[in-house]
Amino acid sequence: MTRTAPPPTERRFAAKSDVGEVRAVNQDAVYAGATPNGALVLVADGMGGHQSGEIASQRARDTLVQALARPQPRLPSALARAVQRANLDLHAYASANPESFGMGTTLTFVLLDDPIALIGHVGDSRAYLIRDGAITQLTRDHSWVADRLRQGLLSPEEAKRHGWRNVLTNALGPNPTVTLELSHLHVAPGDRLLVCSDGLSGVLGDAALLEAATLSPAEAAVEALIGRAKARGSPDNITAALLVVGAVEPRPKRYTLPAERTLSVTLGAGPEGLYTVEDAFGEGGALARLRRQAWWPLRFWLLGCAVLVVLFVVFALYRP
Repeated sequence: MTRTAPPPTERRFAAKSDVGEVRAVNQDAVYAGATPNGALVLVADGMGGHQSGEIASQRARDTLVQALARPQPRLPSALARAVQRANLDLHAYASANPESFGMGTTLTFVLLDDPIALIGHVGDSRAYLIRDGAITQLTRDHSWVADRLRQGLLSPEEAKRHGWRNVLTNALGPNPTVTLELSHLHVAPGDRLLVCSDGLSGVLGDAALLEAATLSPAEAAVEALIGRAKARGSPDNITAALLVVGAVEPRPKRYTLPAERTLSVTLGAGPEGLYTVEDAFGEGGALARLRRQAWWPLRFWLLGCAVLVVLFVVFALYRP
């Protein structure tokens, strides 16, 4: 009897980015579509003069989309590797182009790996879950003001008016290291996952986001979100990507979920951060542990030396 693979989780998605009423250039980048690894919605909000912000957001988006253009059996570490690559790419670009010094971008994405949503986050763009008539923020802002708010040093009202509310403490590009927050969530039929830039979340509160994001179809919801942010006088580019989950069909995974919903990992040029992700999501295995050994890059040379030693011993023992 031939067994057929279960159908994928049913999903619909829509996205839109608008320059807004104040800025002359749109430095946001967005993606919403299917990949061999599941449905992906993504928002990147660039920063920097001389079109640097626009370049940064587009390059970060393209790096992640290209990484997911082929099947990735170990998705969590593949996502972390793509973020690492994007950060190093932007940092190298800025180093080679002095006019782009300080360029960077946020990056927030949701990948639906039936029935798990993997949420990656850097910066102050946001991801929200809309379920059973309620909206929940899934990410935390990486900004100076958000840090002070969490520490109790600023009130919510003070945070909204603070002159440093757009100062990021974590972004892709400015530094050779970046902190990725990688979260996981079991999705359910009817869930909606919204990813947006601060040009949207900065002017629409939870109630307004919920009201607009629950409109159908998904395209109408995204249009309503952008339109209401513009009507509220958003001072920034406005971007939203919405993923609507229909029927859910669980599929086997080659990773396990950590007990903590969110893993915070520092990614530099080396593999240490990737090892942290592999261990947290149970992707290691014997081969992965061997690859971490200091001798692994020399394995062929060492094997060749061992063969020569064996041949020498055999020749010495059995020569006439």
